[in-house]
Amino acid sequence: MPDYESEIKTADKEYTNEAISEESLPVTSAWADVRRRFLKNRIAVAGLIVLTIIVISTLGAPLLTQYDPVLDMTLKDQLLPAGSPGHILGTDDYGRDIFSRLLYGGRISILTGLIVSLASALVGIAVGCISGYFGGWIDSLLMRLVDIVLAFPFLILAITLMAVLGPSLRNTMLALALVSWPGYARVVRGLVLSIKEKEYVEAARAAGLTNGRIIFAHVLPNAIAPIIVQATLGVGSAILSAASLNFLGLGVDVSVPEWGMMLNQGREYLQTASHLTLFPGLAISLTVLAVNWIGDGLRDALDPRLRQ
Repeated sequence: MPDYESEIKTADKEYTNEAISEESLPVTSAWADVRRRFLKNRIAVAGLIVLTIIVISTLGAPLLTQYDPVLDMTLKDQLLPAGSPGHILGTDDYGRDIFSRLLYGGRISILTGLIVSLASALVGIAVGCISGYFGGWIDSLLMRLVDIVLAFPFLILAITLMAVLGPSLRNTMLALALVSWPGYARVVRGLVLSIKEKEYVEAARAAGLTNGRIIFAHVLPNAIAPIIVQATLGVGSAILSAASLNFLGLGVDVSVPEWGMMLNQGREYLQTASHLTLFPGLAISLTVLAVNWIGDGLRDALDPRLRQ
């Protein structure tokens, strides 16, 4: 005799599961959720648009200007004001086109910011992970080293290193990276100290995983969000610091088109040709502001407390 009651219960269960499946909300990944919240932040999106325009303009410099930023000098066209025929932003004291130098100089400034931020982050992550995970005398030794570096004013220490290393673009990046990593180390150490006490880390230890595998597979992935924000904001800080060193004459060669060096060259003409400092200063301000807006947007988007 057929079991009608059992068949009815089975059909009821299947119908209920289908209904729940159809009415349930779509499942999105964590990064899709981050992207959605970031795009809802108008200031962050505006910063991303501004930075994208600046980066594309610098990369496409040969298509946007016909002048070489170093070799094309015309002495009869010295200190032309902005809006002059053939020179939309005017010329400098050697008759070189400001617009072309601004575009090519952006390549150097942005590249410097990216490399310094990346190098600082890598060193800081390594030191912070080792210090926070192993603790003990290793933690004390590394944190005292961090305290020693942070005890000196950032720019003073960078200037001292540049005086020892000598002026060049490579030494500028090296000096800034050497004084920037302690900030990353402190952030990462604090995160690792919290994460290493979680249940999944204890389970990984109980399963016999090596310390290296635990750090790379379980600790770092859960600390990546604050590191991304710190590194993003570090790009703007590195651009500003590099411009400061170049403005003081401690960075790149005077012939190199770099925004800080352009400010240095234009300071003697503040009264007669203010455009020499106005446009590089605006370029630095806009770039750093755009990067900071993006960093603030990422910080809000990656905050787990905002997830719904």
